[in-house]
Amino acid sequence: MDRQDLQDESGFTLMEVLVAITFIAILSYAAVSNIKSLENPLADASFQVSHFLRLARSRAISQTIAIQLSPSSSTGIAASSSDSCSGTMTPMDDLSLTLPDGAFFVDTAWTACFTQRGLADDNIVFDLQNQQGSTRTIELALGGGVQIR
Repeated sequence: MDRQDLQDESGFTLMEVLVAITFIAILSYAAVSNIKSLENPLADASFQVSHFLRLARSRAISQTIAIQLSPSSSTGIAASSSDSCSGTMTPMDDLSLTLPDGAFFVDTAWTACFTQRGLADDNIVFDLQNQQGSTRTIELALGGGVQIR
């Protein structure tokens, strides 16, 4: 084999491999940083509460029972059921919500009750807050609709 045959062989040099690895590392770091910034406990909590309220309303309609919701703590909601919103409530162990870490209810003195037709017994407004002090307001309308502000 002569020298010219060796120069025609294809392959990667050490410098090309190092540049490629460095490029991949920089892109990976950027991707992980962007994914981390998507974590927002307050937004997650507000969407979870909104969906939980809709789930409880759907269950009240489908099972033709009244379902009452109230905070079990500053980070959870418990449900109970009865024939009507003014009746004696029985706890529902299979219907509860725990907020994600970093979010909590500002006020725990509210209750909401859905009738057998899915109507709320009152217009309820309550706030969620995160550890940085940001808040989101959740409103439950008399017709059963939920809005996040």
